[in-house]
Order: sequence, then C-alpha cells, then structure tokens
Amino acid sequence: MRLLIYIILIQAGLIAGLSSHAMAQEATAKINKAIKAGDAGTLSKHFNSTLDISIPGTDQTMSKSHATQVMKNFFKANPPQSYVENHSGSSREATKYIIGTYKSAITYKTYILLKEKEGKYLIVQLQFEAD
Repeated sequence: MRLLIYIILIQAGLIAGLSSHAMAQEATAKINKAIKAGDAGTLSKHFNSTLDISIPGTDQTMSKSHATQVMKNFFKANPPQSYVENHSGSSREATKYIIGTYKSAITYKTYILLKEKEGKYLIVQLQFEAD
C-alpha cells in the first residue's frame, strides 16, 4: 500500500513538473514571437504588474501600462529586422530566462527574466543592451 502511494506521488510530481515546463515553453515562444514582430501589445500580455525595464535611455521599475508604452516607443524607434533566441533556461524558484539578439539599425543583446505567478510565467525584467 505504501509503495502504491509512493508511486502515485512520484507520478503526480512528474506530471506537475512537465506541466510547468510546457507552460514556460509556451510563454517563451509567444514572447519571442512578439519581440520578433516588434509587437509591444502582445509582449505586454506577459508583463508582471510591475517590471524592470532597461533599454537605452531608460532603466527603471515601472507599471505594466508604462512598460507597454515604453516598449511601443522602443519598437517604433528600432523596428525589428530580426530576433533570435540564443539561449534559455531555468534558475532557482520557478524562474526562467531568455537571452537573445535583436537586430534593427543597431544590434541589441536581450535578457528576459520570467517568474511563475498564479500559474503563468510573467516577465519581471526586460533588458535590451546595445551590442
């Protein structure tokens, strides 16, 4: 009986882990697609209620609505030519990261940090750094 309970608990843990991994992959794919398109509206659907934004001329913590406007202005001034995810992974405590390269007239290294909140992965830090 104890063995059966142990097996059930292991399976439940595996299923929960796979579900979390799938959620993170789905969020990562949508975020990458939004950046590639220069679509601040779609990107903002993945913003936390407050987040840190670091782009040339701006480096601060701001609300989701303010961050959306800042990114609209950034994409308007720097329309995308291409965007490539170079690396993504996990760090501690339900945190995921994406490192990429965004090309417009200038090439930027991108760093995105996501945290799981209420069953969704949300962007808590977004950085575009001139390469």
